[in-house]
Amino acid sequence: MMKKLFLPLLLAFCFYSGSVFVYFLPPGSFGIDKVLTPHFLLVMLILMGIFYFRNRSLIYAAIFGLIFDIYFTEIIGIYFTLFPIAVYLSAKTSKFLQANILTTLVISTICLTLVEIIVYIFNVLIMQINLQPEDYVLVRLWPTLVLNLIFLLIIYYPFSRMLQKSVKEELNE
Repeated sequence: MMKKLFLPLLLAFCFYSGSVFVYFLPPGSFGIDKVLTPHFLLVMLILMGIFYFRNRSLIYAAIFGLIFDIYFTEIIGIYFTLFPIAVYLSAKTSKFLQANILTTLVISTICLTLVEIIVYIFNVLIMQINLQPEDYVLVRLWPTLVLNLIFLLIIYYPFSRMLQKSVKEELNE
């Protein structure tokens, strides 16, 4: 029973750790005028798309995407749609490439970038924000990618091993 609950609890922890991270490190911390947006949950979901069962990963992505929309955004449905798309792309791409840390970094970078850019475009179109694309890339996109890829490097080995072990155990049952 505990094994079945561990993954959703871990994802919930990543969901909440993003908001805690923003609380303790708001924009302008340490005199840096960059916006660091933690997408720890999305990174975990992308890893699940690569190393875990694709359909279950898509379900988790849709559920947590909807929760993310309800909790954080004014546009209900954007993360509900984008999280599963990112997981699907990561799962499909990893089938063509051998899953290792380098390919995982590349796949994650692409998926994170796509999600960030699409959210930016929606915000520009719907919310009428006035952040120019060049400023967006320098102030938010690059720092966000760096932060999330550092997170990926930290959790890659333990989380990918855990997912691979879960897959083997479930296939042997």
